[in-house]
Amino acid sequence: MLRFTLVVLLLMASALPVLGQAVPNVEVGITKTAYEKTDILVGILDVLSGGIQSVDAATLIEQTLASDLKNSGLFRVGLRESGAETDSLSFMFAIRGSVEGPLRDAEQTGEAAPTTISLDLVTYPGGQLMLNKRYRPLPEKMRATAHHFANQVVEMITGEPGIALTRVVFSRGQGDRRDLYLVDYDGENQMRLTANRTLNLCPAWKPDGSEIAFTTYNRGMQGLYSLNAANGEVREVISQDGLNLGANWHPDGTELLISLSRSGDPEIYRITPTGEILRRLTAMPSIEISPCWDPAGRDLVFTSDRTGTPQLYIVDGDGAGRRRLTFESRYNDSADWSPTGEQMVYATRMGNITQLVLIRATGEDRRILTGRQWRNCEDPSWAPDGRHIVFASDRSGTFKLYVMDVVEGGARQLTFGEDPDITPAWSPR
Repeated sequence: MLRFTLVVLLLMASALPVLGQAVPNVEVGITKTAYEKTDILVGILDVLSGGIQSVDAATLIEQTLASDLKNSGLFRVGLRESGAETDSLSFMFAIRGSVEGPLRDAEQTGEAAPTTISLDLVTYPGGQLMLNKRYRPLPEKMRATAHHFANQVVEMITGEPGIALTRVVFSRGQGDRRDLYLVDYDGENQMRLTANRTLNLCPAWKPDGSEIAFTTYNRGMQGLYSLNAANGEVREVISQDGLNLGANWHPDGTELLISLSRSGDPEIYRITPTGEILRRLTAMPSIEISPCWDPAGRDLVFTSDRTGTPQLYIVDGDGAGRRRLTFESRYNDSADWSPTGEQMVYATRMGNITQLVLIRATGEDRRILTGRQWRNCEDPSWAPDGRHIVFASDRSGTFKLYVMDVVEGGARQLTFGEDPDITPAWSPR
C-alpha cells in the first residue's frame, strides 16, 4: 500500500492523507506450529594468546554464531557459559575453536594486526570433525568472520545457503528528505548511502548484489538512478517527465521493470540498465505500478487499479496472458515473488490497517501474516532463503523495519530510532 500511496502523492505533488477503505472487518487467527530443529552447542573458544583483545574477540564470535544460527530458524542453540552446560537440549552438533591474538609488537607499530580464528563443526558428543575453517580477520571483520562460518554450518547441515552475510537497504527520513541506508541482516553496521538532501526511495538490488537501483530527484526532476554497492558511485538510468518509480531487476541482471508516466497514467515498462526502453507492457487508463519479476524471469506481478481498486495482476514478459491474482480486500499492493517462485507476499488493506499476506502464485492458500497488533505493515521483501521477510511497520508509532519468519511466525525488530524507515529491500546474497 505504501508504494501505491507514494505514487498517488507524487502524481498529485501534494501530501494528502491516506484514507482507509470501508471494508468488512476480518478477524484471522494464526495457529503456531512446532517445527523440527537441529540442536547445536556453541562452545567457549579457547583463547591461546592476545590477552583481553582475544577474549573480547572470542566472546563476539561465540555470541554472533549463536545469534546467526538461531535467526536462521533451523536450529535450537545452546551457548555454553563458563563452567555451565545448557542441559535442556539434545545436541547433535557442536562448534568449538580457538583464538590466537595479534603479534605482541602490533600495538607498538600502530599497525592493525589480524587475529587468528580457528573454528570447527563436530558431531556431539562424539567429536567427529565435519568442518574446519581458519580465518585471520582484522578487528572490524570479526563479525563477518562469524557470519561466514555460520553460513558454512547452515549449508553443511541443511544443504541450503545461509543468510548471515546478507544486508537490507532502505529509505529513512521524513517529508521530502529521505536517504538510503544499509544495515546487516541482524541490525548491525548501519551505514548511510546517500546525502543529496532530497527524496530517495524504493531501492532494488541487482541480482548479483553489485548495484542498487532507486528513485530520487535531481534538479527537481524525478528519475531512476543506480548506486554502485562497492564504491558508492551513482549514475542516472532514466529520467523522464512524470513518474519514474518502483524499479525491479530481471533475474539475469540485463534489464529492469519500472513504472513510467511519460504518456499519462503510470504504465509498466522494460528498460535496459542504461535507460533504453525495450517494451511497454501495460496500456490502461489506470495506475500500473510495483512490478516484480518471478525468479525465472518469465512472468511479472504488478498492481493496477483498472477495476477501481488496487489489485494484483500477473502477465508474461511481453505483457500478454493477463490474469488477476487478488480478489479479497479493496487494496492490495507491493507484491514480492519468493525466491522459489511458489509464493508471493504483499500488503493488503483490512479495515483501517494494512497487513501482510502470503499467497501461492496460483492464487491459493492465502494466509495473513500480521495481526492487528502490528498496526500498518508495508513493502515486504524476501530474504534469499525464502523463509524470512523484511517489512516496515508502525506498531511502535513510527515506521521501523522488522524481520519475520513466515514458517513459524516469529519476528524481531531490525532498525531503531526516531525517523521513519520504509521501502526495505533484502540483498540477494
